[in-house]
Amino acid sequence: MKKHILIFILIIVTVVTFSQNKFDNYSRARYIFDIAKQVTWPNESTIDTFRIFLLTSDTALNRIMKTTASNLGLLHKKPIMIYGSSKYDDITSCEIIFFKNDEDYDIDKVKKKITCTTLMITENFEFHKSMINFIVINNIRRYELNMSKLTECGYKLTELFIEGSVKSKADWEQLYKKTDLALQKEKEIVEQQNQLLAKQRAEIEQQQQIITKQQREIEEQIKEIEKQKLLLTNILNQVRYNKILLVEKMKELEQREKVLQAKNAEINEKSVILSNQKEEIEKQNERIAEQKKILNKQLEQIHMQQLILYMFIGLVILLIILGFFIYRNYQIKKHANIILSQKNAEILRQNDEIKAQKEKIELQRDEIALQKQEIMDSIRYASRIQQAVLPPIRVVEEILRENFFIFNRPRDIVSGDYYFITSRKNKLIVSAADCTGHGVPGAFMSLLGISFLNEIINRIDALDAAVILNHLRENIINALNQGSSAHQTKDGMDMVLCLFDFENKTVEFAGANNPLYHVRNKELTEYKGDKMPIGVYDDLKPFTKHSISFETGDVFYMFSDGYADQFGGPEGKKFKYKALKELLISISHLPMNEQYKIVEKTHEQWKGDYFQVDDILLIGIRCV
Repeated sequence: MKKHILIFILIIVTVVTFSQNKFDNYSRARYIFDIAKQVTWPNESTIDTFRIFLLTSDTALNRIMKTTASNLGLLHKKPIMIYGSSKYDDITSCEIIFFKNDEDYDIDKVKKKITCTTLMITENFEFHKSMINFIVINNIRRYELNMSKLTECGYKLTELFIEGSVKSKADWEQLYKKTDLALQKEKEIVEQQNQLLAKQRAEIEQQQQIITKQQREIEEQIKEIEKQKLLLTNILNQVRYNKILLVEKMKELEQREKVLQAKNAEINEKSVILSNQKEEIEKQNERIAEQKKILNKQLEQIHMQQLILYMFIGLVILLIILGFFIYRNYQIKKHANIILSQKNAEILRQNDEIKAQKEKIELQRDEIALQKQEIMDSIRYASRIQQAVLPPIRVVEEILRENFFIFNRPRDIVSGDYYFITSRKNKLIVSAADCTGHGVPGAFMSLLGISFLNEIINRIDALDAAVILNHLRENIINALNQGSSAHQTKDGMDMVLCLFDFENKTVEFAGANNPLYHVRNKELTEYKGDKMPIGVYDDLKPFTKHSISFETGDVFYMFSDGYADQFGGPEGKKFKYKALKELLISISHLPMNEQYKIVEKTHEQWKGDYFQVDDILLIGIRCV
């Protein structure tokens, strides 16, 4: 430690001693301002601030120049501003530029960056290379003036300043010869100090390498920790998203379950009533059977009594007794028949009530089936209307022939996803949109989108993808009253819109949330859309237009989120966009009809027995 302190003190003493015989930055700063006072600029009447640019890496000179300018206050009765840099590209408009030859600056490069109104002051450059150039010999400053250049640019110098300059190149070279010996001695001193500094620098670098190695190890550990944190964050976000999706599905299933439970409870109640009535009828049937048994027994007794009556007909007393019993049994049988008739009437009435209940249940079931049939008929009719509004496949085939496919799978007969294809002014306009919701609500939004697109494209003169999306968003907001806080809704649509110019082989693309895939030679390029929908949004901005050049054989794909969000596979997970990209890259070289079959087969195999979660739309177009 003591050794390093002694070496440092020795260096300081040497530098101070050497600097006493050297032209330092304080002298250099005063010299620059003294020169500026002797010069009149050709445009001085229009100068409001004297700007001095220092082309140097010496920060001390920059600081001393600013201090000197502050002390001086004004130059030619005008404020002074000092700024600088070590790079050629940072040179800006200024009145004075200063730089030194010992910093290896190329004077020709500097000349290309300035004009005649910038006074070039240099140090130790060749004779007449600059406007004003100086060196210091034995603490005596000398300078030479390039009068031809100064006069050409319109500068005026004081006569005394001109008189004190070196007049010829021979005088300038003689000055350099006188300073060679002094410079050689200075170089020897500097070399000794450089050796000492190099030794210390090597020790410092050795320590720095150790520190750098430790810092790299720490940085690698930090990066590994960040990767793990990012991975955990992605997993947590995926779990949260899956949880939200499951909660939504559970709510939907619970609502359906409640409706079914209500229907089931009503049917169960009616079934209980029927079961009770059946039990009552069975009990009554049992009672009737018992009465019949009693009657049969009584009839047997009557037959027996008749036999006795025939056997003892001669006995009057017995006949009277027999007649009494016959009369009594007759009354009993008559009463039993009356009771039996009443029971039969009650059974018939209950049977009628049961038939009425059955007819009522069957009528309700028929009404429910009729309502369901009417709803399904309405939805199917809405589907026919939606299909009629969409561009017919035969029209699309006339435009694109066999160079396209459209994979469209509604979730609920009618769809919130729709495509739009038309041509105007030798441009093919293709769009794939995903409306808020699905089923009937999504279908209504799709009809609005198709209607507005037809109106906008036929109305505007200059076709522009971003302009079309901007107009469509305005129409949707106005149609849904989204500008009014009392009736504002968040309904809208995500969309990809492309304008194909097959003559110039370019595509204009603008997107709302959804991207565009471009595949060339099995390499996929993704062009992202703006992160906002076609509809009301917190931060509305104009949509961005992307211009893309294509080659023959390139394939473009546009789609909704239904294909990538479909659950399925062996683990019941989403298909995801990574798998979609790999699928499209693998089939991009095939004919478009074969691509359609593979897209359809892949979806069906992945979905399996799972429920289709959303409408699906995927369009592929090959450029020819």
